[in-house]
Amino acid sequence: MKNVSLPRVSVITGYYNRGHLLDRTLRPLLDQTYENLEIIVFNDRSTDDTSSRLAEYERLGDPRLKVINHTENLGFTRGMINAITRATGEYIAVQGSGDISSVDRIAEQAHLLMSRPGVGVVGSYYENVVEDRGVARLRTPDADTTTLESLARGNVFTHGEVMYRRSIYEASGGYRPEFKYCQDYDLWLRMIRHASFATVKKPLYKRFIQFDGVSYAPEKAALQALYFISCQRMAMSSPAEQVSMFEQLKEHGPGVIVKKDDPVLQSRLFRNCLRLIAWGNVTQANKMSEHLISRSRRTAIKMVGRVFSAPSFEKPRQLIFKSLGIEAA
Repeated sequence: MKNVSLPRVSVITGYYNRGHLLDRTLRPLLDQTYENLEIIVFNDRSTDDTSSRLAEYERLGDPRLKVINHTENLGFTRGMINAITRATGEYIAVQGSGDISSVDRIAEQAHLLMSRPGVGVVGSYYENVVEDRGVARLRTPDADTTTLESLARGNVFTHGEVMYRRSIYEASGGYRPEFKYCQDYDLWLRMIRHASFATVKKPLYKRFIQFDGVSYAPEKAALQALYFISCQRMAMSSPAEQVSMFEQLKEHGPGVIVKKDDPVLQSRLFRNCLRLIAWGNVTQANKMSEHLISRSRRTAIKMVGRVFSAPSFEKPRQLIFKSLGIEAA
């Protein structure tokens, strides 16, 4: 019997054509030790077997599980907004599709929020896992001392492992559907003005690297970079400038704020190319290099890719790139 004296936590996870990963994510969520929990899964009009797999879970009759089947593809951001409007939790926990939360993740993060009322957003240590290479790396971010200025230099969370107070989410204006990517970073940069951030310093989450995902697929990553830098510049602008920049982004997209030849954007894309090479994804690196303005940088990516593409270079490649501070996972 659930302990209703505990704050209700709504765990939200969204799926689009990743039905084969449902079991990996949902089973640990259904095994959570936290007692006052609801699990909301939205199916963003998948064309694979996501619907039928979710129907099997619904037949189990677990009252904690709520399934939302979209009649049209809304995209991740709108899917999250819609799910939160239907959630009943005081705390909202995000869960990446295909990722794994330890069975005590929700309890650990909820107890931190209960014990520290000034904290509005909490993450955890997590592992980045690259299955096809048998690699797992522990990441140990520390959000405890996060300020607006430090957050504007880089994201302290990966989104999937985060829990936040619904009251802070609403006070900050929530996710903005205009952000196809970096919707989490945009939200954190507004939330930090209302509450402190924190990290549970335990590995509670496994994040599986999907090389077709936003951070690695060339076209997605290039657009994500535009949104990311736009978030940074908006956050450090005056309130009036933020309103103006957001209106421009809403109407024309992030390219109106960050031009293709912007040196910060170009450096970020170049580094993304190197990250792909570090993991042997030379073809993707070459495709991403097409977004580089500098011919010399495009040539450099192709040359580096050729040198490090041989299987015999697997371990040396990892060591060399790690020494440069460039790791994909």
